[in-house]
Amino acid sequence: MTGVAITGNPLRDPKKIARKYFAIAVFAAIILYIGKVIIVDGTDWARMGSVSEVIDTMLFFVPDFSFFPATVVPLLETLLIAFWGTALAVVFSLPIAYLAARNITPFPWITYPLGRCLIILSRSTHEIIFALIYISALGLGPLPGILALASRSLGFLAKTTSEAIENVNKGPIEAMEAVGASRATIFFFGVMPQIFPIFVGNVIFQLDINIRRASILGLVGGGGIGLMFAEVMQNLQYDRAGMIVVGITTMVVLGEFISNRIRQRIV
Repeated sequence: MTGVAITGNPLRDPKKIARKYFAIAVFAAIILYIGKVIIVDGTDWARMGSVSEVIDTMLFFVPDFSFFPATVVPLLETLLIAFWGTALAVVFSLPIAYLAARNITPFPWITYPLGRCLIILSRSTHEIIFALIYISALGLGPLPGILALASRSLGFLAKTTSEAIENVNKGPIEAMEAVGASRATIFFFGVMPQIFPIFVGNVIFQLDINIRRASILGLVGGGGIGLMFAEVMQNLQYDRAGMIVVGITTMVVLGEFISNRIRQRIV
């Protein structure tokens, strides 16, 4: 045996380690500088006032519970917007998922890129942008909000469903193909039973998210409780705005509780 002593870790090059930590330090410095410019330099601290003034402003939003009866109908309208938006997304996401799944898409060179492009378009565009487009075409009201939520949600549902389809057991599909079953029969009786629990779970999850989204769409004219919130804020009725926030929070918490219970029972 030789008497040569090995110092350090022979598996790690000190130069590579130094370059790695130098790159991390540079990245952290850039992030901190950007944060300083956006948060510290970009905030009007003088306008914000002292801590006591901030607390006094927050007290303006103490809820006016006598205004609660007036919020019931807009809250129900918001729930309906979320429900019908999700329902439309379910209807349109299934054919898109069928096109975007590699293992069952009918014409891979055409339908697969088409399905993926529709998914990317839906997932990359914010629901408020969809709402503004539909409002400009259809006017104010719940319908543009429903269509905006459907357009935004179908991307998520189609993506998760297509990925689930690509991971199904091929045995039932091959058996149905061997007896001459049509593509529609294979999809509804060979594929859908395998992905049904995952699909239902994703639909419930998307409905839970759409309840939150529907509360915001009213700010741009998409109907629901958001429209009432925008009106009371413009009229400086902050106590009523506080009541609307309480109503939205209660609705979201109840919706999440119910959706979790349904998801646990089904999935």
